[in-house]
Amino acid sequence: MEITRFAPSPTGHLHIGGARTALFSYLFAKANKGKFLLRFEDTDQERSKDEYVDSILNSLDWMQIKLDAEPVYQSKRILKHKELAIELYKKGFAYACDCSEETLTKMREEQIAKKQKPKYNGLNRNKNIEFAEGMVLRFKFPLEGESKFKDLILGDIAINNKEFDDFIILRSDGSPTYNFSAAVDDKDMKITTVIRGDDHITNTLKQINVLEALGATIPKYAHLPMVLAESGKRLSKRDGAEDILDYKKKGYLSDALINYLVRLGWSYGEEEIFSLEKLQKIFDLSDVNSSPSKYSQDLLNWYNNKYLNFLSAEELVLKVKENSEIDFSEIINGNLAISLLAKGANSLNQIAEDSVYFFEDPQVNFDTLKIDKNKKILFSKFSHQLKEIDFEKNSIEKFIKEFLQANDLKFPELGKPLRVILTGKENAPSISELLFILGKETSLKRIEYTLDD
Repeated sequence: MEITRFAPSPTGHLHIGGARTALFSYLFAKANKGKFLLRFEDTDQERSKDEYVDSILNSLDWMQIKLDAEPVYQSKRILKHKELAIELYKKGFAYACDCSEETLTKMREEQIAKKQKPKYNGLNRNKNIEFAEGMVLRFKFPLEGESKFKDLILGDIAINNKEFDDFIILRSDGSPTYNFSAAVDDKDMKITTVIRGDDHITNTLKQINVLEALGATIPKYAHLPMVLAESGKRLSKRDGAEDILDYKKKGYLSDALINYLVRLGWSYGEEEIFSLEKLQKIFDLSDVNSSPSKYSQDLLNWYNNKYLNFLSAEELVLKVKENSEIDFSEIINGNLAISLLAKGANSLNQIAEDSVYFFEDPQVNFDTLKIDKNKKILFSKFSHQLKEIDFEKNSIEKFIKEFLQANDLKFPELGKPLRVILTGKENAPSISELLFILGKETSLKRIEYTLDD
């Protein structure tokens, strides 16, 4: 059975890159009828905070990513990590090192002066120093050959072992290091496939060597290429690398974000729209692109617009109210109004912001409107005739068409100022739909208010 894991450090909120990693790990597990686990790598006691744990859990919950077991907290497993580090030392896979900071600094400086890669040179590797409190334990990394694995996305990965040093697995204060703890936890959690960013490739090779020394089964690995900004540079907050829950606050739907995230590097034929249910059946790592993906706010907006319009009017009313406290059920034709606004909206927040004129009379800028005497006569005639028609959508459309023909007008000559009169905005939905939703009384009141100015 496939068992995957997502292993964030709770030193910050969940962002786009991490959310995609979690989603891919979850979908791969579900598509293979396996389990998805969560591990908090919270050994950095200074930077790890409960608020970030809660934020990550809430983000995953909003994204509909369900855990198959309670989260594992790495900080609660430190004694196990230390025990296995000592075991590796006793078996000869690790050694004690008492190098001072001064010695290590001098070592690095000499290597840099010789234009060598700065790393621990194995000074104490063969001294058989007896481990004592205050010393570190270093892993005996193989000196010859290559460390390699077959990546499920990137293919064969191999790095000469001379590029590595004997990295520390237990610090002088007795705390285990990241690469050792991660390897031990993957072993104990019986992880079969590790899916993470390609910035972890070096860590993977270190962890594979640790796992081999521990006599553990080596999981499969899949490294996701980075998500870049549209400029091709590393994604920053300015480009969209924000807290996942910020997308919720801004009125994005989780289904839209899921669909967008999965398309950051994964494809399935020519299809663009995928339900979570379908993704749980068809997702496969063989369909993941080996090149970096670029974040696109426009594409995310496109997806969110699609998903907004998949919702019924009743569902939209509930979601907008939940997100902004604006309640379309309080107005006549509220369902029609919200459906109309959703057609051109990128978010629930935009629907709320654009809806003001349905709830209150707009603030019309008469300087911008520029209604002269002739226009006032025209709108007076329009208002007078509008009073007499049956106020159904088809009747309104027919009336506008006939009014334009009878007065030899092009639509913008009537439509542009009328849209401003009704909504206070130059860009708004179609005139006939606006008139119908606002109703005869409100529409006439707003037109006549303009004529009286």
